[in-house]
Amino acid sequence: MIVGAVMPPATDHASPSPAGFAFPKARRLRRRGDFVRLHPSRARVHTPHFLLLIGEGPSVEAAARLGVTVTRKVGSAVERNRVKRLVREAFRLDPALLPNGVDVVVIAKAGAPTLALADVQAEWDVVRGLLRRRAHEVLRGERAPSRKGRP
Repeated sequence: MIVGAVMPPATDHASPSPAGFAFPKARRLRRRGDFVRLHPSRARVHTPHFLLLIGEGPSVEAAARLGVTVTRKVGSAVERNRVKRLVREAFRLDPALLPNGVDVVVIAKAGAPTLALADVQAEWDVVRGLLRRRAHEVLRGERAPSRKGRP
């Protein structure tokens, strides 16, 4: 430490972010059970770099929740974490992407680390109508989970 230097004020990393930039825990899938529950879902939407699995949320009034899965096949830890941040940000910036009452798990495919935020948003804009249609089918009970090999 330099003698006589003024230290900048300590930042409180626990303080909440401004309301416009928040991505609260209520909007995230955090438990393994939530991810596993959506995996057999037949409500799927494929894009060139993502697979989106849509399922019923905890209640019809609850805001849509997001879970992100990026496997090692996609890239290094740095690349996987970047993809997760991009997906979360694209979801956060577009609250009208999915209706209330649904959960979505986004699974990244190969090539996803090369995308920018605008690329992710553009890719999802192309399938926006299909995403909303699948979500409404889930909410109406028309898209039940598949029961491969199960009674």
